[in-house]
Amino acid sequence: MPLLVVAAVLVALALPASVDAKSGYVVHRGDIELILPVERRAGMVISVSANGRQRVQFTVEGPSSAIEYSTKGRVSSRRIEADFGTLGRIDVRLQLARSGPGVFRRPHCNGHDPVEGEGVYRGMIELSGQDGVPEVSAKQGHFYFERRFRRACKRHREKSKPSLFPRLKRKTEEGILAVRGKGEGRTVRLEARILAFRRNPTRSGGGVRVEVYERHEAVRITRWTGGPFGRDAFIMSRRGKEPETVEVELPEPFVGRALYSGGPSSPSSWTGDLSVDLPGVDDVLLTGAGFSAVLCRGNVDSCL
Repeated sequence: MPLLVVAAVLVALALPASVDAKSGYVVHRGDIELILPVERRAGMVISVSANGRQRVQFTVEGPSSAIEYSTKGRVSSRRIEADFGTLGRIDVRLQLARSGPGVFRRPHCNGHDPVEGEGVYRGMIELSGQDGVPEVSAKQGHFYFERRFRRACKRHREKSKPSLFPRLKRKTEEGILAVRGKGEGRTVRLEARILAFRRNPTRSGGGVRVEVYERHEAVRITRWTGGPFGRDAFIMSRRGKEPETVEVELPEPFVGRALYSGGPSSPSSWTGDLSVDLPGVDDVLLTGAGFSAVLCRGNVDSCL
């Protein structure tokens, strides 16, 4: 695709649909994603991203945690501009260098395939270094983009596949523990997917993720951490026990313990002193007044 055509495509951001989706089809809206890798430092990846919804983000990401600053800005194929207040600002001009072929081709879809490309940026990227993240200053570098067009794709039902490990499935049970709460001006979410042996629930594994949201004037700040966990981190009670319980004790950056208790005939409770250290802020409470928890076990796909 000629470069001028690519530039014109990037300007036409997320146009509204002209026709309704036909029965049996799913409509995917068009959009643009721009990624500016800024720097790698001490195991952290610092980047800027922007999209056609005029949203601009600074992200500082480590191996198992990250912090993201997000605000409204001005985004086009030629420029990204956003003011993060005391946290920093970005004002760069974009020059497209090349575009690639369509990517992510899907059968049974009407519409153009997404287009990828890259280029160079020049201008100013500054991050003040608050909240425990490093100070950042950049004037030029490379950027990458992906333009997704509006597409209508035919719905298809997933055929159930036989389990590759039927004996293991009979011996194990899945559970999802979802915790929500608010405190100190922050919204907190914890989600854990647990896989436990039915006869020995302490032999559990799975993954956990904590996300914390807050606002600083017009800037939304998101901090998260997570990863896999091993035995004794989440211990579910055996099936049929009343009340159902989950004992929680996680390694660093988590501190303390928590206990979920509930069931069909008893109200749910979430107690303890569990907290977590996140980029730029320590001891974020995950229990206490304003927090609630829900446990879903068995057919967890119905909980998602």
